[in-house]
Amino acid sequence: MDATLHTERLTLRPLSIGDAAPSTRIMSPAIARWTGSWTGVETAEEIEGRIVRSLEAERDGGRLMRAVILTGTGELIGWVGVVRTAAEPERGSLGYWLGEAWFGQGYGKEAARATVDAAWDALDLRVIEAVAQVGNTASHRILKGLGMKHRGQRHEFATARGVADLCEWYELRRTEAVSRG
Repeated sequence: MDATLHTERLTLRPLSIGDAAPSTRIMSPAIARWTGSWTGVETAEEIEGRIVRSLEAERDGGRLMRAVILTGTGELIGWVGVVRTAAEPERGSLGYWLGEAWFGQGYGKEAARATVDAAWDALDLRVIEAVAQVGNTASHRILKGLGMKHRGQRHEFATARGVADLCEWYELRRTEAVSRG
């Protein structure tokens, strides 16, 4: 799938190698601490490799990953995506990050909603889940705002830090998403 998604304020387009340098500038350790796979000190070359792997996985039907762009300026402000889980192919996992300059403006929820809506058909999913560390209250608000149901807590291994973080676990079933309009 190569579709670009549009929201009121955002353009969500497939990642490109050109996104590596701006991603390096806006990803920081303060943002990465809330993710499982970023350190916040990646080089442009490391991010290029991540982009190439992501594009390959998308071509193989394993994910829908988008660069989050401010429509008015064309500026990259983060990434958002849904990745098919290996253990349950009809389940996807939502992930996102935004640069600190764009926190608290509703961009996360706007990008996540459009991506979740597109991922149902793009990946033929029945359930989309997300986890957020217990202290990540901004993500909890986003996930609840998407209509996701809290399913409890679980530990998620953060590959970038080599630790298992205690996270709140949320799910949205396709039937629930359809009913919310």
